[in-house]
Order: sequence, then structure tokens, then C-alpha cells
Amino acid sequence: MDAGAAHGFVDGLQAATFAPKMLRPFDVVLFGATGFTGGLVAHELAARSIGGALRWAIAGRDRAKLEALRERLTTTQPSLAAPAIVVAASDDPNSLANLASQTRVIASTVGPYDLHGDALVDACVEARTDYVDITGEPAFWQRTIARHHERATAREVLLVSCCGFDSIPHDLGAYFVAKQFAGDEPLEIDAFVKVSGSPSGGTWASAVNALANLRKPGGGGGGGGSSGRKPRIHHEAAVGQWVVPFPSVDPLVVKRSARFCPQFSQSFRYRHYLQVKSLAKLGQLLAGVGVVAAMAQTKPTRGLLLRWKASGEGPSPEQRARSSFVVTLVGRSAGRTVRVEVSGRDPGYGLTGMMLAESALTLAQDRDRLPHRGGVLTPASALHEPLLERVQRGGMQFRVVDVVE
Repeated sequence: MDAGAAHGFVDGLQAATFAPKMLRPFDVVLFGATGFTGGLVAHELAARSIGGALRWAIAGRDRAKLEALRERLTTTQPSLAAPAIVVAASDDPNSLANLASQTRVIASTVGPYDLHGDALVDACVEARTDYVDITGEPAFWQRTIARHHERATAREVLLVSCCGFDSIPHDLGAYFVAKQFAGDEPLEIDAFVKVSGSPSGGTWASAVNALANLRKPGGGGGGGGSSGRKPRIHHEAAVGQWVVPFPSVDPLVVKRSARFCPQFSQSFRYRHYLQVKSLAKLGQLLAGVGVVAAMAQTKPTRGLLLRWKASGEGPSPEQRARSSFVVTLVGRSAGRTVRVEVSGRDPGYGLTGMMLAESALTLAQDRDRLPHRGGVLTPASALHEPLLERVQRGGMQFRVVDVVE
């Protein structure tokens, strides 16, 4: 089906029509394609569609912007068959139902997800359409689990959030560490994150929204558990720097992976830290986060924060080229210690675009290799070895640094 024919077919279809997955016109639809991160994901998918290997479409609320993106894609890659266009909006449930009915997989970059994400997930469960996103917002993700896990499991729909820098490096990293033990002894993993770069407008808006929800039930991540050593500020020998507990969604994601991946022992603990170069930098970081978190609690001051980065705005190619990350994970079990590094370029955008694209393609092209048929799962538990293979080919490095017996 060429792009023009698919375009007309999509626009004219009734939302209530849910064709079997294999009969749908698209393998993957990218929703939010005209945003900053969405544009990067679109280029990743375009590169994989040359030669007809992928049936895909771009989707969003503004047809003119979608057409401009399609023009840029085909200009950059003349051999590309132009993707189809689907017009849909996060506040229009009928358009989302129509969108979900046309594809086997939806990849969404439309955030903040806590504000704009629920209706699309609803539509995917109803249409039996697999779903991936790049949220790092604990409240949205935990709400999705509570609302949809049982029904998604019964309907064999995989809903996989946190498929960007939150949380693939940490989640697959912990899974990679667990595989080095593969035993029933209690396992502890400490992860230390070092990252450089600046946020896009969408990422900044999601972060501000997440900080606004920190005081609500389910609003923040953490580490540790009900017993044992709690995360604390300390100087860490494994990385030679000061580390501070990092209340992101990542610990929650890793712990959910441990429930659904047999590679983790039944007795498992995970702690998550951010690295800082010095005590002075640590003080600056804590003060800055405290100010932003306080301002995020009220609507007027939250509005001031959101004006700092406009929607669709992001770092330049030169800034992204200077960005990188390293996650050092230290696993301990039965007197044995394994240190692993997960690293790569431009974590927020270049690699996030790759990670989301590969997550969607894992569902579209490797579903028969996945261990679970449905549910609200994590990148490691749902996408498992096929995703680990894909992101390594895409430029992420996973390596065992040392083993102490």
C-alpha cells in the first residue's frame, strides 16, 4: 500500500473497526512524531523502512506539521517510501481509537504522559494494540499498571512504558547483571548514573510534572526496600565519586522486572544513585532540585518553570554530540561481586530515539521470541533478549568490567 492510499484509508476508517493485527495496514505508528524527540524517532524508523521492511506511519494533531516532517524524511533519504499520515489528538478519544485500530504497535512521545497519556493507553487495550513510550513519570506508569495489567494480560496486549533513558539502560543493565549470577542466592544491585546533556521542552515538562506529583501516592521512585541497607549519600569506591539517591522511576521499573524475569533471584534489592563530582556540586544539585520541586507544587510557579523550555525545543546537534552517559552497576551475591558498565552517546535524544524505535520494532518483528504475551510490563521483562540485542547493535555498550570471587 503506498503512502497516499494508506493516508486516505486511515482518514476514512470508522473508529469502531478493529481488524486482526496481521491485517492492519501498519506495523508501527509513531504518535507525537512532530515533537523534538518524535522527530528523532521518526528518522530511526525511516532508516529501517527502506526497501519496504517496515509498514509505518507518523501521527499527531497537526497535519501540516506531519506533512512537513514527511517531506524532511524523504528529502534526507530519497530512497525512503514516504510514511503515511494519521491525524489524532490526545484529547480526542475517537481519533485515538481510529489510530489504535490501524496498527500492530504504537510508539508514543506525547508527554507529559501523566496529563496526556491515559486515553491512548485505553485505546490500545481496547484495540489489542501493543504500546511503548518514553515516560519517566512514576504516577502515570503506576496508574497504568493498576488500571490495565489484568485486562492487558487477558487480551494479550503488551504495554511497555519507560523505553527511553528512563529506563532501558538501568533496567536492561540490572537484567544483564542478574544473568551473571543466575542463581537463587539473594542478589543486591547498586546502580550509579553519570550523565551529561540538556533537556528538550517535552522532557523538561515531564520532569516538572513528575516533581509536582512527588508528594502524591506513587509519585516518586526510590531504592532499597523494607529491610537491609537503605540508599544514602556517600562516597562510592566503585565510581570514585560522591553519589546521592536518585528518586526516579528506574528503581520501580527494575523491581517490577525482577517479578517477571526468572533471571533475578526471589530475594532481590536494587538501589539507584546519581554521581556527582564533588561535595560542592552535590550541594548545588540538591539546592537546585529543591527549588524546582518547590516551584512545581503550585500552578503559577509551575507555569514559570514550563516557560523555560518551549515544547518542541531541544539541544542542538552539536550539544547532543557532546552528551554521553555511563551507568555502573555493582551486583553482589553469595560472596561474589560483578561490576558492569552500560554506556553510550547522547542518552536523552540520540539514544532515546534509537531505544524507542527498537522497542517498537521488537514488538512488531520479534514478538514470537518474547516471554510474555500481555500485561503492563517493563523493557527487560517484556522485550527481554531481543531488545538487548537490538540496543547493542544501535550503539549501547554492555560490558563486565570485573568479577571478584
